[in-house]
Amino acid sequence: MTRRYERKTGQRQQSERELTIRAEFHEPPDLDKLCELLIRLALQQSGSCRSEGATRPKRPRAAASASS
Repeated sequence: MTRRYERKTGQRQQSERELTIRAEFHEPPDLDKLCELLIRLALQQSGSCRSEGATRPKRPRAAASASS
């Protein structure tokens, strides 16, 4: 009693498929806004680097005049 294979899904075989491609057109990027964002991020990052340096304890300098 050999049963014939039956598909259990409604999917088509690859040879039966049709592919279509649609182009999506986007507006060009707003360079003014991108530049402003880049400047803000750079300033924010440089500000956080400066604040890190201010919170770190400074290493004492070697006193050259103290040994004489």
